[in-house]
Amino acid sequence: MHVLEYVLTAAKYSWIGAYLRPRRKQKAAPMPGFAFLKYNAGYSEGSEPDFLGENRWNEDLLFETRGGYMQFRHQDLMRILYDEAMRDSSSRVSVCFGAEVVNVDCDACEVILSSGEVHTADAIIGADGPNGIVRRTLLEEEGESHESDALTGMALYSAIIPKALVYEHGLAPWFYEFDDIGSGIWVGPGRSAWIFPVGGENDLALTVYTPDSMQDGSWTEPAETKLMDIKNPYNLESWVSESGRVMVLGEAAHPSPPSGFHPYSIALEDAAFIGKIFSHTRDPDRVPEFLSAFQEHREQRCSRIREVDMEYVEAATCEGEMHDQRDAGMRANHAAGRNAMEGDFQQMLEDYSVIFGYELVSLLYLFLHLRFRYSASDDADEWWINWGRYRPTKTESGEEEQPRINHMSFFSSIVSSTTDETEYYEE
Repeated sequence: MHVLEYVLTAAKYSWIGAYLRPRRKQKAAPMPGFAFLKYNAGYSEGSEPDFLGENRWNEDLLFETRGGYMQFRHQDLMRILYDEAMRDSSSRVSVCFGAEVVNVDCDACEVILSSGEVHTADAIIGADGPNGIVRRTLLEEEGESHESDALTGMALYSAIIPKALVYEHGLAPWFYEFDDIGSGIWVGPGRSAWIFPVGGENDLALTVYTPDSMQDGSWTEPAETKLMDIKNPYNLESWVSESGRVMVLGEAAHPSPPSGFHPYSIALEDAAFIGKIFSHTRDPDRVPEFLSAFQEHREQRCSRIREVDMEYVEAATCEGEMHDQRDAGMRANHAAGRNAMEGDFQQMLEDYSVIFGYELVSLLYLFLHLRFRYSASDDADEWWINWGRYRPTKTESGEEEQPRINHMSFFSSIVSSTTDETEYYEE
């Protein structure tokens, strides 16, 4: 499953309105909500799924929190981002394909390629994932390795299934046709299966969670089998190297559970934050300060959302009394015409409630408010206005420069920043 949220950042509406929104109809699938079904009900020819209930997004609430969901295939989203980054011929962006990084020298701020080529910069930002070399380098600085990741006892199977194949075998009621909602979460003791449309609604993404444990894999290095372990990753004490010049972001900094809901959107928030900070000055002496501010402002939010992603899996695979209460609550809500995640079911989720700010909030509240009522760009501006602008900065020639508080960020500079924020809701 490859899900990208509409995350509230300074570039959110402009990015959707100016570029991503037109591509959405070609490459993405809508997500009005999802159905809940019993995983362990069993399948036989002529049988029907055991329907527990459904959860539809409240459009008024989504409008209020300025959020929503859309789903892409991983490769389609990567292509969209690449095309947009390279669209402007005057851009300083350079992409090197087939360039394998084999070593990172944090002190010299250099990356060494397998070809022997060396690239030097004022800063290195590693966005190469949880198994990438930059994260591995920072782990080594802390005397740790990937062996420090703890197994959860759960494993995952993930695949893309052509929707035509599902219809060909008469399995649409089990894979796709859950009323008109199109997305389904199968829940059961110890196991769960999540099915969502992707690829412009031509394909289905299937994710199965199971206690069976097999092998690791990544986007670029598939496992020998289709099952991979789900781990609780080691939490880096510092996302920044001891030299202050090398940093990780995205899943290299805060790995999410495989096929989680939020890794893409949180990585985009990371990009918006770091881009906005660097938009204020080109003084290389301030790189360590900027990178440190990034972790200071982003770590708590990223850690909490990573925990919520894992809590979804736990809620879908729970056993015993929790399992029975979950099913009974969903059935009761459905019989009463309510969303599955309301009422008694919501009360049952108190086991997963957390302290956020000064409020005790539930998963359903977090589902919308924690994610969407946040602006990475505003967060970066807050740091700059309260702290960053008071330090002297220099131009590339070494002369002192005046701070540029309203300069367009790197992230928003690749798109128009003037789109009206209501455009998303226009069809």
